[in-house]
Parts: sequence; structure tokens; C-alpha cells
Amino acid sequence: MRNQQIPVLITGGAGFAGRYLAQLLRKNGRKVYIFDHNPLSEKGEAWEEIEEHYIIDLTQTKDLRKRLKSIRPAEIFHLAGKANVKHSWYGESETYLTNVIGVVNLMCAIRDTGLRSNLLIISSGEVYGQVPDSEQPITEKRSPAPRSPYAGSKLCQEIAALQLARSLKGKTVIVRPFNHIGPGQRLGFVTADFAHQIARIEHKLQEPLIHVGNLDARRDFTDVRDMVEGYVKALEFGTSGDVINLCSGKTWSIKEILDYMTSLSSVDITVRVDPERFRPSDINLLQGNHDYMTRLSQWNPELDIADTLTDIINYWRKQVSLETVT
Repeated sequence: MRNQQIPVLITGGAGFAGRYLAQLLRKNGRKVYIFDHNPLSEKGEAWEEIEEHYIIDLTQTKDLRKRLKSIRPAEIFHLAGKANVKHSWYGESETYLTNVIGVVNLMCAIRDTGLRSNLLIISSGEVYGQVPDSEQPITEKRSPAPRSPYAGSKLCQEIAALQLARSLKGKTVIVRPFNHIGPGQRLGFVTADFAHQIARIEHKLQEPLIHVGNLDARRDFTDVRDMVEGYVKALEFGTSGDVINLCSGKTWSIKEILDYMTSLSSVDITVRVDPERFRPSDINLLQGNHDYMTRLSQWNPELDIADTLTDIINYWRKQVSLETVT
């Protein structure tokens, strides 16, 4: 089979990381199909030459087997699911339903249709929970101890996937990405929220004041464009049953992120801590170790966080500018 004829499916492909993954796979000569419960919200380069987009809710089995049989994907990247830690506290049942039942339905459909698809499951570095500073960066050998409904649902997803993988003909690889950011990420995530507020302040749509939560927490941030490269390489080089960290191996405090982003603006901005914005169970430090992934595939994040944050600010400046026109 020639490389450009290989069909690839992305579940949750209309989301933030899915857009970048679709673009990368098309660049690599794949035929890209998308399952998502949402329509494609934007046209543009990321969606050029997408073979087909299907509105499918993975918590329901209607049409799932039919679509898989017609596409017969050689590779499946399972990105669909609830991805917001904060929001998971206000919708525990929905978070578990979407993230766990979604992967069970998908893998059962793959099995029942007899496909040999290789499958990548996107879990999260959040499954590790609170790890002592002295035991970080965190390797895959660390026992998970989730502290949020989101993290708990992702660990349950992993367990279900490893059990069902034994009945599949293709390989199943699990990755645990730590925080990934970039232009196009929706509101509700820290760098998007900061950039959106800064852009609104610059356009005089809000007073020069940003309300924030815990600024002391330190996180491991990776540019989404590096992250999706990791997805592709993890599925290519990983073996069935592998659980692989994807991360930068570096941390920044939320305060450092905010200070840099406000420094990109010519407006004097006041920062005010709002206790209402704190998570019920925040983790002070979360830093990953990607040595295993690097040994497998030579993958290393390449994009500098300063460039990433600049791209995020510029993206939201453009979005807010369009809002003011309409």
C-alpha cells in the first residue's frame, strides 16, 4: 500500500489538538477521517483535503461500526473526550461516561468489525496526581494517584484500554501528555484565558485587570505542534501495551507564564488573585520525564515556550479584533 493511500481516523478531530494532528497527517500523505460530536467550527488550512467528517458521539454505538467498516482505518488516534480538569469537578458523571465508555465503545467496535487498526489512546499526565518534588520529573514507573474526576476518568480509560487491547488485532499504545498549549486552544485553559483577557484589554473591551487563580502551581508545558508529532511517533515506534509520557521535561509557574504574556503588551495590567478560580484539589508541581519516548523514537520538543506564548497572544488579538468588527 502506498503511503498516500493509508486511511487514518482521528476521534475528537474537530478539537484543539485534533486540528494540528490532522494537518500533520495530511502533510505525511495520509487520508484523514474525523469522528466528532461537533461540526468543524473553522475552515482553513487544517481542514484542507479532509476526506470526511462524521458527527458521531462515541458514548452511543449508532453508526460507529458502520463508519469504521467503510473507512477501514489503518491507524486510529483517539483524542475524543472531556479534557478540562476544572470543569470535571462540576460534571463528574459526564466526564467518566465520555472518557471511559467512549473508549470501550470504540475498541469493541474495532474488535467486532475485525479491523487491524493500530490505536493510540490519549490519556494524561494528570493521572500521576501529587508527587513529591524530590521524585520529579515523573517517569512512567510512577504509580498513578489521580486527584480530580478528569484524572480518575483517564486512569479508568487506560485500564479499560489495556484489557480490551488483548482482543484486538492491531496494537494499542497509550500516551500520557502533560499540559500542551498553542494558538487555537479554547477558553477554559490557562494560556488561552490569559491571552484572551490581554487582547480584550488592548482593545479597551475590559478594564486593565486580570482575575487569576493559583499562580504558584508549576506545570510542564509543551507546544501542541510538538505534541502531535509525539502522537504520531508514539504509535509508530511504540509496542502494544506501552504507556508513554509526552512532555517537555521543564516547568514554569503560572505566574511566570502570566508575567511573560503581560510583558508582550504595551498596556499596564493589574493582576488580582480570585480564590473562586482555585481548583478544589490543585497540584503544586507536575513535571514529566520523556526519556522513554526519546529512546524509542528520538522525539524531543523543539518549539520554545516564548514563541508559543507569542503565537497564542497574536491568535487571540486576531480573534478579538474580528469580534469588534462583527
